[in-house]
Amino acid sequence: MLKRIGVALGLLALCAFSIVRSTRPPRPVPATAPDTVFSAERAMRYLEQIAQRPHPMGTADHDRVRDYIVAQLTDLGLRPQIQRATAIGTRYREAGRVQNILARVPGSEPGSKAVLIMSHYDGVGAGPAAADDGAGAAAILETLRALRARKQPLRHDVIALFTDGEESGLLGAAAFVRENPWAKDVAVVLNFEARGTTGRSLMFETGPGNLNVARALRNDREASAGSVTAVIYRTLPNDTDLSELAVLGLPALNFAFADRVERYHTTQDDVAHLNPGSLQHHGSQMLTMVRTFGNETLPRARTGDGVFFDLPLIGLVVYSQSFELPLALLALVLVAVLVFRVRKGVITGVLASVVALALSGVVGWAIGRRLEGPAMWSGLYATALVLLALSVTAACRALAMRWSTPRGMHTGALIIWLLLALGLSIKVPGTGYLFTWPLLIAAAAALLVRGRVVGEWVAAAVTLLMLAGFAYGVSVVLLGIFTPGAIVLCVMASLVALLLAPLLEVIVAGARWWSAAWLALAGALCLVIAWVTIHPSADRPLRSGLVYAENADSSDAWLGALGALGGSIDPWTRGVIGTDSTVHTPQWTSNLSGYGAHFTGRRVPRVALGAPDATLIADSMMNGARRIVLRVNAPPGTTGLVMRARGAGVLTASIDGRVVDTTRYRSFGRPRERAHEWVMEYWAVPDSGAIVALSIPAQDHITLDLAARRPGIPPIPGVTIPARPSDVVPSQTGDVSVVYRERRF
Repeated sequence: MLKRIGVALGLLALCAFSIVRSTRPPRPVPATAPDTVFSAERAMRYLEQIAQRPHPMGTADHDRVRDYIVAQLTDLGLRPQIQRATAIGTRYREAGRVQNILARVPGSEPGSKAVLIMSHYDGVGAGPAAADDGAGAAAILETLRALRARKQPLRHDVIALFTDGEESGLLGAAAFVRENPWAKDVAVVLNFEARGTTGRSLMFETGPGNLNVARALRNDREASAGSVTAVIYRTLPNDTDLSELAVLGLPALNFAFADRVERYHTTQDDVAHLNPGSLQHHGSQMLTMVRTFGNETLPRARTGDGVFFDLPLIGLVVYSQSFELPLALLALVLVAVLVFRVRKGVITGVLASVVALALSGVVGWAIGRRLEGPAMWSGLYATALVLLALSVTAACRALAMRWSTPRGMHTGALIIWLLLALGLSIKVPGTGYLFTWPLLIAAAAALLVRGRVVGEWVAAAVTLLMLAGFAYGVSVVLLGIFTPGAIVLCVMASLVALLLAPLLEVIVAGARWWSAAWLALAGALCLVIAWVTIHPSADRPLRSGLVYAENADSSDAWLGALGALGGSIDPWTRGVIGTDSTVHTPQWTSNLSGYGAHFTGRRVPRVALGAPDATLIADSMMNGARRIVLRVNAPPGTTGLVMRARGAGVLTASIDGRVVDTTRYRSFGRPRERAHEWVMEYWAVPDSGAIVALSIPAQDHITLDLAARRPGIPPIPGVTIPARPSDVVPSQTGDVSVVYRERRF
């Protein structure tokens, strides 16, 4: 009995340590630390000023933050400059008038290449942007202060770039690459972001040929990184400022913390909810990597991609991708020897493992599809899913044991692991290590005659330290435990259980069916407890956003919400705007956003706000096409202006003299273009307006839809909007007013 308890506690301790280690940031360093050390307490002083209030582009608070950062850079003895330009995004249909802030710390080798550190200083309209990306901006200021405190300068210059308009389509980064002369001096890029308010700062994205920079990252003993995240991120429809700098083809590292994503882009992204430890992890890695790259040879040596992951005590393990397949083939040899030795029941073990994984995935799908809101980020629901997946796996093993043996079952499971290791090493280089290393050690342990128990514990330690925290991070922190995250979590739990079956057999002690029943009961109990206790609250609120929309060409006005249909709107918003399915919103409300988000709401009295407008400057023929040049104006207070040209295919476009390049657009931006609709959102429209030039077929005409957005909801006669309850918070743009107008040319 004591042995069974000891094994169970040991495995649980390894799981807990892996999860805590992958999510808990280091302790903040106090302000009393030496001047050359990064201190989160010192950085928080910057952040408290930056994140006082929301500061999206086009607002007075945006300019307040700009002026504050410039003043701090000046106080550090630097000569900050502001790059003012019309930026045209190359990833999204966005443009705007940006104000990038730049400063340069000179190195001891004038004229050499430079290290670029960057974050964005703008935020969304809903919240103060303490984490996203005030933390990055504060970390840069504290890093520059620490660098200036050094008696000896670095070899190379350090360029600090505080980009503008990241939340509006990566605009500042696009303007830096396209127009700033310092861009040609950059040799390596460090970008810092956030998607939550706590957690470790994970290095999740790299530039091409990442082996060299991954080796450099080993200089930081606190680094959290995995080549699997870098590989996966390249396939996702997600971007940061680094996406715009990708055209430079430079070595790069991208860092972000992402826990408590339910606060992301809400009013709760404030100083009170930010974990100073996450800021410390941001900054300590920033300072270490700046010193590393700033003192080593630039430009960096060109290499291929690497495989890398971090382990306790060891730090970051890094090796070339050229070793990935040979390691998987070594695992193949070990498993083949094991199959030859065992033989009996191996095929049954393979079949049972496949069924267990499939049924575990079904459990994740069935439960995950029903979870939403706070439940998506709940560790308790995750625990329930893991227990149910383990129950299914235990039941499959118990049934299969009628035709197999423990050794045969385990060998069959190792074959499944081998297929995953080989498949990923061949098809998705940089990810196979997740299965290769646990498999190598587990297979080697299974081949031992003496010391097998020790080998099994080494396999358990490596497997759980690599995968328990990873599975938790992917499912609970990043994806959430709705369908995709829940499936990943359940399948990973089943895989790990199959690999560690020899130790789990000690706990079960032959009572396989009973263990499956107890696991199922425990999982069901966790589900019930989670269902009873986990609800929207002040700590885990629901998101909302009201929209007052009016048509300047009529008396039509509506109060509603964008991007959601009736059933998915939170109760407070539903009570404010109504969700009567018989009410049909007019066609013009589909043009309020740049991406055609659905509008749901009710008709209200019109307030008559200032409206956008467009005037014709020139109309001529050029290269067989009609070229229309317009001046587009927005009323005072406008933060974003959506322009939609329909009725004719737009052949070419330019804004304020900059050509609109659509070659790198995200694919989801293209369907409307094929349907003869050209869409662009312009942020921070200057008082003089934007000059928009469109080329269309010679005999065609266009209709230009304009939708000007400003923060807040105006007083509406006869309409009372109650205060939000504590479990509902504004998100993204927050509550906004939009005025629509149509012009034909």
